[in-house]
Amino acid sequence: GSGAVIAGTVSGMPADRAGLAQGDVITSADGHQISSPSALQTALEGHHPGDSVRIGWTDQFGQAHSATLVLANGPAA
Repeated sequence: GSGAVIAGTVSGMPADRAGLAQGDVITSADGHQISSPSALQTALEGHHPGDSVRIGWTDQFGQAHSATLVLANGPAA
C-alpha cells in the first residue's frame, strides 16, 4: 500500500513508545490520508512539539494500528 515507510525510530521518543518500528507504513496523520512521505510532512507542518496528533499505520505483518502521539523535537541533525 501507499504511505510513508518508517526508516527507523529513536528509542524513547513518541513514535517508539507508541510501537511504530522500522518498516511500518504511516497511512494517516491528523485526519489526513497519507500517500507519501511528502504528504506526511504536509499533514504535520502546522504542528509543533507538544501537540497531540493521531497517527494510523500498518505494521510489517499487515495489521492496522493507531495511536495519539505527543510530538517532540527530533534528534539534532
